[in-house]
Amino acid sequence: MKKRIVVLLPLLFGCGSDGGEPTLPTEQPVLQGVSIGVSDAPIDDVTAVVLKFDRIILTPTGSMGGGHHGEGPLVLELANHHVDMMQFQEDASHWLLNDELLPVGRYDVRIEVQAGSGDQGSYVDDAQGRHPLQMVQNHINVGEIAIQEGGEHSYTLELDLRQSLHHDPETGYSLLHNGARWVDNRTMGHLIGSIDSTWVEGCEADNAALADEAGQFSHVAYLYPAGTTLEAMGDMAAEPESGKVAPMATSYVHQAIDGSWRFGMGFLPQGEYQVGYSCLGHLDLPDSNESGPASFAIYGDGGSVVIDAGSGGGHRNGHHCGGRGPGGGPGGHRG
Repeated sequence: MKKRIVVLLPLLFGCGSDGGEPTLPTEQPVLQGVSIGVSDAPIDDVTAVVLKFDRIILTPTGSMGGGHHGEGPLVLELANHHVDMMQFQEDASHWLLNDELLPVGRYDVRIEVQAGSGDQGSYVDDAQGRHPLQMVQNHINVGEIAIQEGGEHSYTLELDLRQSLHHDPETGYSLLHNGARWVDNRTMGHLIGSIDSTWVEGCEADNAALADEAGQFSHVAYLYPAGTTLEAMGDMAAEPESGKVAPMATSYVHQAIDGSWRFGMGFLPQGEYQVGYSCLGHLDLPDSNESGPASFAIYGDGGSVVIDAGSGGGHRNGHHCGGRGPGGGPGGHRG
């Protein structure tokens, strides 16, 4: 990381001085490199989700606030960042800032995004064409960071578009913030998972009457806090229904060329989690709770998984869900 420290030289006095007060040099702040990236969880049914990032605002706060001598918030313009989030899924990310030199201090961070209007701002491409993307808020408050001298400062804003991208046939597309996750890159890892084909086949057979209009299923992996039971695994609505736990992350499960069923979740804080699987992702709407015998449900408890950050963050953790035995889904077993 880059660091810049201003050295103050001693004042020199000699003959010919006019006797006035010496001019003291102005102390400059210590600068430290900061990187901020954005990433996306996979989503189907659209071909592009382009966000126009306007700027990042860092407001001094706390005992370390005012590191740049009380000059007010730091405003970093991002006019050239039109990011197709579909190109930065799982463990890939786009850098909004890359080792940007900023004054040490403690700051609240806000990332502003421009809503779509006509040919300007953010938009979504799908099978029907291009559509402006509206924002419930034009900014995302991601929390507080401490920029410290000699430290490493690298963060990622992860957007789970399955949870945050909403579509209404009348009003179009809008972006909510319930699918946003702010992660310190030093203490995060990625999850590269697979679902046993017996689970996929069993889920489709057991829920044949719940396929979509084309007779298709949407296979999705869900990530919950450690210890979440199968019965408590809820859908992705912003507020879980009573007795249920909302997922912390989701990912579509796709069939690879070799026939295996795979998924990926990126930028997860290190720790222990529980994995769930369902083939009824097409029934899981982000703005409502789905319940009842003929609605969305988690099919299998994929077991516990530990996300290890590794040395410096970014470790790729593998996990397999499925098989036979007691524990999750009809005949399934924990990971």
